[in-house]
This record gives sequence, C-alpha cells and structure tokens, in this order.
Amino acid sequence: MSGIITGYICLLCFCILLLKALTRKAGLRKADRFIMKLHKPASGILLIGSAVHMMLVFPVLRMRNIAVLVTGICAAATYLLLIVFCHNGGFQIISKNLNTNVSNPAAYKLQLHRVMSFIMLVCIAAHILFYYLDFENYNNRIACIRLQGVDTSQMEDGIYIGEYDAGYIYAQVSVTVSDGLITDIRLLEHRHQRGKNAEQIIQNIITSQRTDIDAVSGATNSSLVIEKAVENALDAN
Repeated sequence: MSGIITGYICLLCFCILLLKALTRKAGLRKADRFIMKLHKPASGILLIGSAVHMMLVFPVLRMRNIAVLVTGICAAATYLLLIVFCHNGGFQIISKNLNTNVSNPAAYKLQLHRVMSFIMLVCIAAHILFYYLDFENYNNRIACIRLQGVDTSQMEDGIYIGEYDAGYIYAQVSVTVSDGLITDIRLLEHRHQRGKNAEQIIQNIITSQRTDIDAVSGATNSSLVIEKAVENALDAN
C-alpha cells in the first residue's frame, strides 16, 4: 500500500510540473507564475518520492509483470537525465563534451526539456497502464480459483508437489499422504505482500483433511492460493 501511495504522490508532482507547460502555452500568466513557484518544490518531492517508491516496491518486483518494471525504470531514468541535462552546469558539460555549438542555449535547453518531459510522460502513462493490467490479471486469477476438495483415502503414500501462481501471490507446497490421510504439508515457497497470516491454514487443512475450508481472516487471497496449491498437488497425482 505504501508503494501505491508514493506512486500517486509522484504522479501528482509530475502533473504539477506538466501543468507549467500548459499554462505557458495558454498564455495564463498569473497561473504560470503560481505554478512556477511550485516547480522546484514539486521537482524535489518527485525526486525523493521516486527514490522512496522504488525502495518500497523493490521486495515485490519479482511478482510484477516485466513491463511494469521496465516502464518504471525508464520513467525514473528519464527524470534523472532531465535533471542533469537541463541543469546549467550539466548542460554546459554535455555541450562541451559533445563539441556542440549552440547559438541559443536557452531555446535549445527548453526544447530538450520538452522532449524529455514528453518521453517521461509516455513512460509514466505506460507504467500506470501496465500496472493496472497486471493487477486486473491478478484479480482474475484469484477469481478463477475453485476449490473442489480432494479425496485422499485411495491415494498412494508419498510426497506430492503442487503450486499456484496468481501473479501477486505464489505458493508451492509439498504434501505428504500416509494411509489415505494428509499427514504433513510444507510450504516450499510463498510470495506475498501482506499474506503471512495465511500460512496457518496449512494446519487447518491437516486437521480437517480438506482443502476447501474457510480462508484465514485478513489474508483471504493468500489462503486461497495456498489451498489451491495443495489441491493441485493432490489432483495431479
């Protein structure tokens, strides 16, 4: 949740910065001067917010679609380049190293600022789009879970492996069956965000000898994923 909040803060700051171009283009001088006063604070908050956002989402990156990761990195990289290129010192160093002879540095820098801002806008829009598509896919995978229950009374003794991947939540389990009963379940892997409490459902499955039992309160989705992983282990064999 914290990662989402910082993401929205970054988006708000970027919209404020983008509004500067609109007020100037529309000739709204008073609004333009007001937005200009917010330009530096918004830029600073955006820079800090982006860093905090990346730190918060880093632990869950492996559970996100690669497109979400790539567009996020591109947006952050473009913003850093924008700061470097459009800063007076950075602009002079780059021009000198590239042997660029610019007759009108101010106009050239403004054009560069607009181009990179547009690229950043595209990256942010793509990042948001892919995030929501990824989140919708996760919701669909959760909605598709159907727990039918498995009869283990006729199963051969052994250890069975099963998994279920919902995108944001993943579980892999090993299930031990002995004399037709589930005697042990080991959670080999459980990727989640706030679903740690769901792991207690393993003991509930062993106690009830059923996979279609009530989910752990406050960790419903993780409970369903673990139950489905156990069911898949038993169904596949």
